[in-house]
Amino acid sequence: MERLLTSQLTQEGNGIDLLFHANTESGKTDDLKADSKVNLGFLNSSGEWASISGEASIETDRETVKKYYSPALKAWIGDLGDGKHDGSPDDPRICLIKVKAITAQYAVSNRTLVGELVEFAKGVATGEVPNVNKLRHLSEQEVQQWRSK
Repeated sequence: MERLLTSQLTQEGNGIDLLFHANTESGKTDDLKADSKVNLGFLNSSGEWASISGEASIETDRETVKKYYSPALKAWIGDLGDGKHDGSPDDPRICLIKVKAITAQYAVSNRTLVGELVEFAKGVATGEVPNVNKLRHLSEQEVQQWRSK
């Protein structure tokens, strides 16, 4: 899987839709043109996670790219030395991938680390699945409601 160029994760649609910087020459844009359905996964060190399914679109409009541009992108995309492909906001290789969320599922830890270890040990001893996370699913309707807030 190719890395998205992002110095920041930008959120739209009241925080439910996501924007990523990308390189139009990396191949991922071709993949998205062929199939725009995506799934994004996030995991933090405490085991909490989120999985967002959505529809991706590629934005190459220079004004929109400039709106979200960060100078740190130059380090990721580089300067080809031709005066055009220089990692600046006008570099035609820099685009945005917009992900419009359709559904989301996430797990929030409902215990401390010690509580999770105790719950895990209990699961090992009893054979039951440990209750370490609270799962939540946001339907398409709930995502739309969140977006419109």
